[in-house]
This record gives sequence, structure tokens and C-alpha cells, in this order.
Amino acid sequence: MASISQVTPVETAQPTARTGYPESSLRFDWQMTGLSALFMAGLWVDGWAHFHGQTDNTFFTPWHFLFYSAFGIVALFLGYHQMQNTRRGYAFSRALPEGYWLSLLGVVLFGLGGVGDMIWHTLFGIEGGSEALTSPSHIMLALGMALVFSGPLRSAWKRSASGEQRGWGQLGPALIVTTLIFTLITFFVSYTHPVIDPAAAFRAGSRQDGGVTGILLMGVVMSGAMLTLVGRWRLPFGAMTLLLGGNVALLVLLNDFFVLIPAALIPGLIADVLLRFWPPTTSVRLYTFSFVVPLVYFIGYFMTIDLAARIMWSVHVWTGAAFLAGVAGLLTALVMTHGPRLALPAE
Repeated sequence: MASISQVTPVETAQPTARTGYPESSLRFDWQMTGLSALFMAGLWVDGWAHFHGQTDNTFFTPWHFLFYSAFGIVALFLGYHQMQNTRRGYAFSRALPEGYWLSLLGVVLFGLGGVGDMIWHTLFGIEGGSEALTSPSHIMLALGMALVFSGPLRSAWKRSASGEQRGWGQLGPALIVTTLIFTLITFFVSYTHPVIDPAAAFRAGSRQDGGVTGILLMGVVMSGAMLTLVGRWRLPFGAMTLLLGGNVALLVLLNDFFVLIPAALIPGLIADVLLRFWPPTTSVRLYTFSFVVPLVYFIGYFMTIDLAARIMWSVHVWTGAAFLAGVAGLLTALVMTHGPRLALPAE
């Protein structure tokens, strides 16, 4: 009689469940920094086309192709590492190195914004001028980009808890992506940015009022970007020059006002000198730094405007605007260091 042999099912090896996050590395941070710069370059190509009237009344343009291709490369990179680490046993929400979960969320948000942008353009056409900076779909894209860019900054922030980081080799990714985020913010408020719209070269009036408001806004945003870095690390020399000079160098690619680059590089260099020889180790030094840098930045800006064209504002207005930028920086420092905590109401 033939015997029936019992077949034992082969067990499929399951990955061992892992706790925590995959190990963070500078190599991963630098890779994401390079991809973030590529992503930003895609936006700048599209932005240049908008600023120079090269866009057509359709979503499918060469500029959008380059922009979304750069996004696709970033999405593939993060998606690949997400899937690989998930297969190794990491939880889905912890499958990327610590600090990068929000970057993956940014990819999803940008993808949804891209679909929304295509629908928006199909229904309402292509935006012109400042419309492109205020449409809901574009703001959603900007938020997604900011989350993607912030990955190396959050990674360095987490890693610095276990030891002090110094030098460009260790802090370079955080410094570069902070510059990208700062520039992304200033790009989306460029309709009031004094570099994009040098209102001081035109006559007084409503444009003067808007110009002063833009300078106040930039004083706050600039100080917030600087203090994010200064308040956490002892920065390498050149960090502030990169932040301020790199920001303006990118912005003037959009409007060709290249004469304004030195007006940002010199204050950035002065800020680096202050950090090197008078580091903000006390509250007084930190507040002084937060006041002086925006003040010097806009004094240099107005001097450059006067040399390149002519300041049409009165001395009362342009000196006061520079002083108010310093005050805005000081108040930003006060809020960031001693801001009140919200007390949530009890249930």
C-alpha cells in the first residue's frame, strides 16, 4: 500500500522586529542635502520662468517637467529607504533615520499638492505675478518642500543631543538646508521682499509703506533663521555668510539685481566675525547679535540702492526702517528664548 507522506510546510522567515530608528549617518544627511538642493533648483527654474514671462497657459511646461522630475528623484530616494528598512523589521513610522519621518510626509503632501496644482491650472489657468505665490496649490507645494528640506536639520538636531557637533563636515547639511528653507520662505513672500521689490528706489507713497512692512517681515524671518542655528550650535566660520549671502544670491537670479549680492555677503561676514570673537554665550550678547545683524544688513542694502540708483525715501524713513529691522530681530530673539508657553484649558 502506498503511504502518504506528510508534507511539513516551509516556514517563511520573518524579519526580526526592531525598535527605534535606523542609525542616522552624516552620509545620509549629505545625500538628502544634495537632493534637496536639486529639488530647490527645480523650483528656481520654474520661478525664473514665471519672473521672466516664459510660462504658457498650461500645466505641462518644460519648467514644470524639470521641477517635478527633481521631486520624483527625492521621492524615490526616501521611498526606497522607507521600504528597505520596513522589510528589515522597523515600524513603518520609524523606517527612516530619526528626523526624516516628516520629510516623507512632505513628499506625500507635495504629491497631493502637485495633483491639486494640475487641477487648479486646468480650471483657472496659469497664475501671473504674485498670484503664483499665493495660490492654495502652490502654498501646499511649498509646505511639502519645507518638510522635505528640514530632514537633515532635524537629524543634526537630534544627533547633537548626544554630543557637540562642530565644523562644516558635521554641520554642513543643517546649515545648507536651513539656507534652503529660509530662501523658500522669502521666495513665497517675494512680492514684499526688499531684494525682489526694491521699493526704496521709487517714490514715496503706498509703495513706501509696503516696502517698510516688507523690511520688518524680513527682519523677523532672518532672525528666526539665524537663531535656529546660533541657539543650538557653535557654528563654523562662514555659516552666516552662507545663510544671508546664499539667500540673496538665489533671489537675484529671479530679477537680475546682482548688485545686491555684496550687500548681503558683507553683513553675513560681519555676523560670522561676531560669532567667532564675541559668541552669544549670554543673553545680552545674543540679543545684541539679533539686533545688530538685521540693522547692518539693511543699512548695507540701502547704501547699495543709493549707489546703484538712488534712494527715493527720506532719510527719516530708510534709517528708521533699518532700525526697525533690528528691533524686529531683537523681539524675535526675546520670543524664541523667553516666549510664554500656552496653558491648555483643563477638560
